Amino acid sequence: MTIKQILINLGKLLLCALALEVGTMIGGMIAVALKLPIPKSPSGADMKSIQLYMVLVTPLYALALAVIARGLNTNFLGRTLILSFFAWITYTVNTQLEASIVSTYSSGFWFALISAIPSALLCGATTAFLFPMNNPVKGLSEAIKDFFSRRSLLDWIWRFIVAAVAFMPIYFIFGLMVIPFTGEYYRQSMFGLVMPTIQQLLPILFTRSVLFLLVCLPIIILWQKSDASLFWSLGLALFLLVGFVLMLIATWLPLYVRFPHTLEILADEFVYAGTLILLLQKRNKKPAR
Repeated sequence: MTIKQILINLGKLLLCALALEVGTMIGGMIAVALKLPIPKSPSGADMKSIQLYMVLVTPLYALALAVIARGLNTNFLGRTLILSFFAWITYTVNTQLEASIVSTYSSGFWFALISAIPSALLCGATTAFLFPMNNPVKGLSEAIKDFFSRRSLLDWIWRFIVAAVAFMPIYFIFGLMVIPFTGEYYRQSMFGLVMPTIQQLLPILFTRSVLFLLVCLPIIILWQKSDASLFWSLGLALFLLVGFVLMLIATWLPLYVRFPHTLEILADEFVYAGTLILLLQKRNKKPAR
């Protein structure tokens, strides 16, 4: 990639980030008009700093969608819906679900969900337009038919069952690794953090796992590049939206809390992306009939 191409892509990312900001303002006005409870600020948070960081990290939100957009073998509308739904679930819905059990500042659940819809749609549409796929090889219906015809029904059933819960053991494994570094802050309820019980954690974690599969499946089905490129693109997108951007914004948390969690999320999302690809990746030949 030349310097000129890099600068052009940076300019496109800034336009996508601008669309995200416009959508955020529109979403906020809609949520206020609906008289939804406004989220409370975390204890010790400097809202001016947080708002500044939110603006500065918007290109990362756009980057997460851009690395996926160019590999999706479908039209503009299809890419817009896939990217928007992916962003809304991973960045907003997922965050609100986890915050509801691991923190004391999870107020304004519906305000956050509703207000994020316009921003996800505008950023998704802008990204789909500015980062089109290269050399589409087949239509949408043909791609879906080809994907599901490569395995038998029973083979798909067990694979989807495993994929639906795959995030749960991955979350537990890497979560246990980070507990020695951050667990005490949760146990002592420092910085607004709370240690959830297993009864609270399991249903939320199962919901997150199913939602992740729902938003990743269309990407896997319609991906027109190699499995290796899918792994790096999907892993990076999940890492950015599920946690990294939020860790940059969460300035009320000290670095010795945010850094271990950032590494945890990095491992979580790339291992999860690899697991989905191994379970659902395409095969070269159709099964014998």
